[in-house]
Amino acid sequence: MKEYHILSLSGGKDSTALAFFIKENMPDIFKKTELVFCDTEHELPEIYDYLNKVEVFLGKPITRIKPYVSFDQIHSIYGFLPHPACRWCTVEMKTKPFRKHIYDKFNAQGEGCVYLYIGIRADEAHRVKTATSTDNYINERFPFVDNNIGRSDVIKMLEDVGVGLPEFYNWKTRSGCYFCFYQSKMDWINLREQHPDLFKKAMGYEFYDCEKIKKGSFSWIQNLPLKELIKPENIEKIKMNYEKKQERLKNKKTPEKLINMYGDYLVDEDEECENTCLFCHL
Repeated sequence: MKEYHILSLSGGKDSTALAFFIKENMPDIFKKTELVFCDTEHELPEIYDYLNKVEVFLGKPITRIKPYVSFDQIHSIYGFLPHPACRWCTVEMKTKPFRKHIYDKFNAQGEGCVYLYIGIRADEAHRVKTATSTDNYINERFPFVDNNIGRSDVIKMLEDVGVGLPEFYNWKTRSGCYFCFYQSKMDWINLREQHPDLFKKAMGYEFYDCEKIKKGSFSWIQNLPLKELIKPENIEKIKMNYEKKQERLKNKKTPEKLINMYGDYLVDEDEECENTCLFCHL
């Protein structure tokens, strides 16, 4: 029976670590596995740089899957920005192109099995249910869950192979488009400081009107357009709240090594949202 193996990289730590894990522990599978990245064409520059670096360290090319149409075209059809209740950005720009890519490869292989490797960690094994496909020809595999590999193991793995963490973790909690609506307010402020041009583009997509807001989502943050977010008094308040949360996190019994690896930008418990897109953030 023919087999097709595929691993989708997001540009984040978990899926990247999984690629190195498979290469080290499942070398025969790694040789047969296609590495893919669904490029929305709105990713952070750091993600593109990191993927190029990962290719070199893995010694294997990464297939870039592009959306059929641009974000702007899809946005004009939907008429509103994506939001948690309607994540059309993930569906249209990642899921559909990815499924077509798998289906085309599956047909090319003929009858057989498709194995999809997903970087869900052991400490978040409850997310496995949300990552199970309804396509009966796709067989999901969760090596980190099967081998009891958690967050600290993932970080150590990336450090040990020399590729390290993506640079955006210095100021951002997760991978994804620069205008991802799942970003924290602090992430938005940091985006403005790190990439003012991208922040300006994100702000350009917004339309905020008290009457029309009832008919759909026109701002990335519900009820808080970016032009309001960046008012000095709001920035000051957000940074103050962020510092307080970081202090609380440091006072918890968090492994010292993990704190050092993340520096001052620790993961906030409020940002470990159960509804985030697995596709984008693993």
